[in-house]
Amino acid sequence: MSWMYRFVSMFPVALIVCSSFGCSSQTSTPVEPDQESLNQESANHLAGSPSDSNQSSQNLAAARPQSSGGQSLQPIGGPGSNFGMPDSDRPVSQTAVPGTPGFKPPNVGASGPNSLDGQSSHADPGQSDPASGLIPQALNPEGRQLRSNLTPPELIRFLGDIDQEMRTLITGQSRIKDPGAIKSEVERVVQLKQTASQRLMDHPDASDAARVTGQRGFLQAMSHRASMGDVRAAEELQTFAEKHRDDENGDLRSDSRLVLIGFAIESLRNGKEDAAKRVLSLMKDVASNPQQVDVAMLMVMAQAKDALLQYEYVDEAGEIRQLILDHFGASNDPEVARMAAMIAASGFAAEDQDIQRLDQLRTDIVEPQPGTSKVTVDQWESAVNAVLEKTIDLLTIQFLAGVSLETEAVGRLDIAEATYQIMSDRIAQRQDSVGREARTALQAKANREAVIGQVFSPELPSVDGSPLNMRDYRGKVVLMPFWSSVFPDSLATLPNLEAIQARFPDDVAIVGMNLDLEGTDVQGFMKQNSLRFPSYRSVSDSQAAVANEVAYRFGAVSLLFVAVIDQDGKVIEVDFSGRDLSEMVENQIR
Repeated sequence: MSWMYRFVSMFPVALIVCSSFGCSSQTSTPVEPDQESLNQESANHLAGSPSDSNQSSQNLAAARPQSSGGQSLQPIGGPGSNFGMPDSDRPVSQTAVPGTPGFKPPNVGASGPNSLDGQSSHADPGQSDPASGLIPQALNPEGRQLRSNLTPPELIRFLGDIDQEMRTLITGQSRIKDPGAIKSEVERVVQLKQTASQRLMDHPDASDAARVTGQRGFLQAMSHRASMGDVRAAEELQTFAEKHRDDENGDLRSDSRLVLIGFAIESLRNGKEDAAKRVLSLMKDVASNPQQVDVAMLMVMAQAKDALLQYEYVDEAGEIRQLILDHFGASNDPEVARMAAMIAASGFAAEDQDIQRLDQLRTDIVEPQPGTSKVTVDQWESAVNAVLEKTIDLLTIQFLAGVSLETEAVGRLDIAEATYQIMSDRIAQRQDSVGREARTALQAKANREAVIGQVFSPELPSVDGSPLNMRDYRGKVVLMPFWSSVFPDSLATLPNLEAIQARFPDDVAIVGMNLDLEGTDVQGFMKQNSLRFPSYRSVSDSQAAVANEVAYRFGAVSLLFVAVIDQDGKVIEVDFSGRDLSEMVENQIR
């Protein structure tokens, strides 16, 4: 259940569209999650630092990043970077997300020579391959044809090739460009698939596994036809799915139940009695088989939850929400865990008084208004624990890690310390992505504390290749902004730093620390933006155990980030608030 053919359905029901790679959810206007942004966010894991909390805390009700002190906090390295964690605690992807790099559909329903890995079984479309049962399209303007005397292995291979052709049509990679012609060809190919599947199901020489492949192919073909507006096909599809909903084969059983979930959702929209209970019952049935629970299932769960909420079946939607958290909320893949947390929160967080209370306290702490009372540690701890009693998911932990940073930045160290303590006591011991998020936040805090008072004299090259040695700056206060060309706002504090240097030209120096990936034209960026301060070049490696040693050592979890080094070469402050550092620097000048 891992691949969804993407085309606009003309059938106004929520069906489950299937291919030989399995079944997945599709509505009449399919909307997929922004996988690129999900990949980017999960990749921005600093060495020993929280990923999304790098940006600052998120509003739990709206799942939107907040700002700190009027400044934007950005994961170091910007888009596409990955500062990683040590290998012993680095996330290991257990579930490849469809549409992301490295994803390959599983070999579902294939027992013949076609591996169904997305590659055509024909090396040359202009050469005939009798074993496949196909007349190549290059030699046949009317498209592929199905011979009548194919053996079960040949029929299985035919189904694989048909799926490849379908994918080519749907993704716009075929030679056919006219939309009407594409629609006609899709209909013809789907009919071929249905016929081949029926023959495989009924073939006297078919093995049990081959017969299941035919049954799944038939289910998939009928799903395609129904999604294209064939009402009779939809009726046959529902009957076939009902027949096999309890099949002994797990794949066929799961595919059938997914199809029935789609029909149940449509019944819900049509106001049919007990439709909500049927949606929930079917969802529980599918979720009861761990082998069938994958990211495609998560999308189906999301669709079912949203439909139930839309028609005010809050209790049933709440049960599906819990299924989402139970099966995906603690996934070892941080992309999946974050997606699950966002899906689970959608539609519920705004109604959750505990979450609303926590959000409001955060605002009162970080952006206090005149006349409001100061939030106490007891109030904050009580609010955090109330939320954690209900759910501990990735979004919640990222929110807490972000609040810890924000409260550090605004000087509420008591709130920050209390939050870190809760993460340590209640979350850090978990061996999943949620526990990992807590551990990395705690490690970053420890690193920021440990670097204070240490002499910093790195053996790194400069951006322009000229000699650069911190020992040459002894006797001066050094302001060191950590920055990346992919996030220019990481240098938003530069005007303040330059003003301080202009005020104390003999006592203050600016020395940058660039963290861009290998191959970035950092020198060109500096020239283009008239950046004249010297800068170290600490190259980041997204594949390394610790992707940036300097960022890890400093516990740098966000940009903006400025290290202040005293006249003896020791780190005395790390600041990620973007505040004016004039007073602190003036106090350091002897």
